[in-house]
Amino acid sequence: MQQSRIAPQFGRRDQTFTVLSGEGLMISTKEYGTLFDAVAGYWYNILGMRNPELLEVKRKIGGTATHLYEEYTNPFAEELAELICKRTSMSQLLFSATGSMACENARKEAVKYFQAKGKLEEELVFATIKGSYHGSVGEMLKWIDPEKNQYSIDAPIYEKKDQVAEIISDFKQKVELAKSNGKTIAGFFYEPIMGVRGSVPLPLEYMDGIAEICKQNDILLIADEITTGIGRAGKFFYSDSFSVKPDILCFGKAISAGHYPVAATLFNEKIIDAWDKLEEQGVPFSKIHRRGNSITGTQEACALGLKVLEIIERDNLIQQVSDRGKYALEKLKKIENYSSVREIRGTGLLIGIDAVNSDLVKNTVTPEMRKRGINILPEGRVIMFNPAYIISEDQIDNFVNVLSEVLPA
Repeated sequence: MQQSRIAPQFGRRDQTFTVLSGEGLMISTKEYGTLFDAVAGYWYNILGMRNPELLEVKRKIGGTATHLYEEYTNPFAEELAELICKRTSMSQLLFSATGSMACENARKEAVKYFQAKGKLEEELVFATIKGSYHGSVGEMLKWIDPEKNQYSIDAPIYEKKDQVAEIISDFKQKVELAKSNGKTIAGFFYEPIMGVRGSVPLPLEYMDGIAEICKQNDILLIADEITTGIGRAGKFFYSDSFSVKPDILCFGKAISAGHYPVAATLFNEKIIDAWDKLEEQGVPFSKIHRRGNSITGTQEACALGLKVLEIIERDNLIQQVSDRGKYALEKLKKIENYSSVREIRGTGLLIGIDAVNSDLVKNTVTPEMRKRGINILPEGRVIMFNPAYIISEDQIDNFVNVLSEVLPA
């Protein structure tokens, strides 16, 4: 195979899977022909590809792009920010282009919060959950690596599933470890449902315990809802499932339904108060608010976001996601006792079928599913089922039937 000019991303490109075009829930590929896309691109094509209403928005306003910088703003960005903040307990947001950037912006604002309290950035560390993913840019790469981050804690899964109390106790010890090292844990990053780990929902008692320790030690709760946000798991934001709300919340993917790169980071009043304190301490306004990127919060991005929210509300799609997810999990009971299946889990349309090993999923299940007309995107040994919100019950039935034929019983 001729070497591609595109550098590898996350894995080897030993063989190609070339997507030529897409329409609705179907994609056209060079190697396998037309396939049903069971992963909605990468969880973001929530309304299907080339959605007519979104294409009409692009026809009217596509190519109109001025960034948000100093006095620059636009009515679409203002309206979208207003709508999102009203749906949460947050006060302001910062637009970005990708989820990775949104999480890195969250980290930066957490640093400012503690700088306002007199801490130096080099004194600050961040806690994460092992196996979580919070982007591929900036400092976040370090904090999601359990080999580099001694303050990461276990996820309540597999052999740790019944050890929630022990994990919470371990987090308390990590807080004390940081103090003994002359460090302060500035923030606890969490995905309400761990997407890349294979659709692992965090139990209520787990998050309640973590949140209580964070409250006692003034640690910011930072929810990464890049995957779960805007309805993917059957709630507008899945962090609403927990008793304690986050101080900072990141979202992306679904907000533009794959029709434009857009994400954002939401802040509560604690963060905004810290900006004011820094200014009172003599830190220049331009230094406090030195953030943002060239193509963020543009007219096209935010107009698409507004239309996506309109469609979700009008068509009651979050309830549909919840209903379709329950239907899918019920149908997947057909394979739950297969020798090749360890566990089936998920919420809404964020479902993972955990197989016995990654080789089976990568080398057998994935190509066989594609040969039979269905595209899947495995995460290690987990077969992800994260289709568009508009999936039908018949399409769910077909996915389950084909998977039941491909997986060894």
